[in-house]
Amino acid sequence: MQEDNKKTKAAAVFSGPINFSGTDTFFEKKKNEFLAAVYDQNGSRTESIYHLILKKVLERTGTLGETDEKYLRQIQVAYKQLAPFFLSRCSHKMPEIYQRLQSLIRKNVRQSIQPGAVDYSAWKTGMDLAPWQEDLVFTNAITFQMSSGCSNYCRRCNEWALPKIRSHFSKEAVKRIIKKLMESGNTDLALYGASDPLDWEDSSTDLCDILSGLEGDPNFSILTKIPRGKEPLLLSLLKMEINLSVSLTHRNQARIESLEKKIKKCIPKQHASKDLLIPAGLDEDFASVKPSITDGYGTEITPEGVCIIIPTFTSGLHPFGHKKLPITKETPFFPVKKIGRQALLVDYFKPLEVVGKDKQSFYLSTLLDVQVESLLLDNGSDALTPPGMRSLKEYFSIFEEAPRRQRRKMVPSVIARLKKEFVPKDGYGTLAADRKQLYRKKLKAHLDFCNKKRVAESRCCAISFFLAAVACFVERHPINTRIIVFLLGKETAMLQKKYNVPGTRETLLSQFSHSQLIPWERFRFYATSRLVGLHVKPISDFIAACPSEYDPLADRFIPASRQK
Repeated sequence: MQEDNKKTKAAAVFSGPINFSGTDTFFEKKKNEFLAAVYDQNGSRTESIYHLILKKVLERTGTLGETDEKYLRQIQVAYKQLAPFFLSRCSHKMPEIYQRLQSLIRKNVRQSIQPGAVDYSAWKTGMDLAPWQEDLVFTNAITFQMSSGCSNYCRRCNEWALPKIRSHFSKEAVKRIIKKLMESGNTDLALYGASDPLDWEDSSTDLCDILSGLEGDPNFSILTKIPRGKEPLLLSLLKMEINLSVSLTHRNQARIESLEKKIKKCIPKQHASKDLLIPAGLDEDFASVKPSITDGYGTEITPEGVCIIIPTFTSGLHPFGHKKLPITKETPFFPVKKIGRQALLVDYFKPLEVVGKDKQSFYLSTLLDVQVESLLLDNGSDALTPPGMRSLKEYFSIFEEAPRRQRRKMVPSVIARLKKEFVPKDGYGTLAADRKQLYRKKLKAHLDFCNKKRVAESRCCAISFFLAAVACFVERHPINTRIIVFLLGKETAMLQKKYNVPGTRETLLSQFSHSQLIPWERFRFYATSRLVGLHVKPISDFIAACPSEYDPLADRFIPASRQK
């Protein structure tokens, strides 16, 4: 009964303000401003931003932090990749700025000698979180990165890991963090991140010593490239039957094959095929959109702090293949942890299920900005969608006539399933009032979605919800909008040529409610139009005429007044 009540509460919708603005670091903001200026081919603006970046680095009295150096390296890679777009429009000083920044990065690497280990109390003090926030960091953690910096420094690192180990948690901190993870019931996370897990050590203690001393049966996963000299540690972990796999690159493949021959055993591998490689890290081209390279929603723990991870498509906007939202005292909620197949089944274009201060799950009322960015970058290409993940284009197909008829045929099986889930052996009459209400609501939700009129209504509501999110995003994030406009340039031009005719609110309502029309391209036309400032009035009028919201119980978009 307790679990059932939790499911009922999970249908609640958060209607308060969602504000993660201001969480971007200085260098992340400047990276985006730099890209926007380059894409606009604005030479003077590009040079001005680049000079500000150099000035900021020179002002730093100590070494750059891990996150700051990652964004600075992205800016430098973008400079090299996109030089033809802007160098002819800038002064001769641009190459000089590039070289000075490169020199400062190299200096930062040299000065980043491994300091004293980060102890737990200092790390906790630095986070400065409320107790409920700290609890949720551990409950929803998907990654525990024990060191910063990496001994491998691979070209295709989606985490843009820094060369050379910079810092690490102390052995007592690692033990305490793992204990808190296990006490929170979180035993299925990755001991990985922007550092190889086998790199971690503190004095004479290594990862094998930590894991062999654990009580219980954690299902921690380890992805390693097996740093040189760490082969004995790997063999010890294999003997412990730890959930471990090796990430293959052209640099370590021969060494791994030699090790396998020596131990006469095949080591589990990932990224063993070129088909699985997504250009990332130093191979990012900053001019296209590629699939996501992150498969989890949750939190990340590193020596530098904690953040929320939201998967994204991989592009110059999000070269990590995910968005890192720094966690502060103002963080109002945390996404419910989803990894692997669970994460692939999340429809990124729907409001997220999150957990708040009372530790109960609920749904947001709107999309996070990062979700809107993904919604815009999702052009419907199969190449962007990994197996198991539903694209927005595929979602639109549920409004077509064939799926509606199929849902009607499924009514008896849906009723049977709901009875099995809700009705006790003593019969429906013995069901508690709140359970009866939930049973009827779920049944009604399915029956409603078999009705032609309701399906058409839900289609309009979904599109209105998405367009409203786009309109709000464009108003609030002009820099990121300009980046997306560039990345979608060819698609936008094609759609404008195909559909650019005067429209009205009635035009949009007719297009999106007509059962014989497939609305995907028309939706993309209006979404990209809003990005570039076209058809603003008919889009706004359509949104006003069809206000909508997400109903998590029915799992669809409905008129905004119906849930009230």
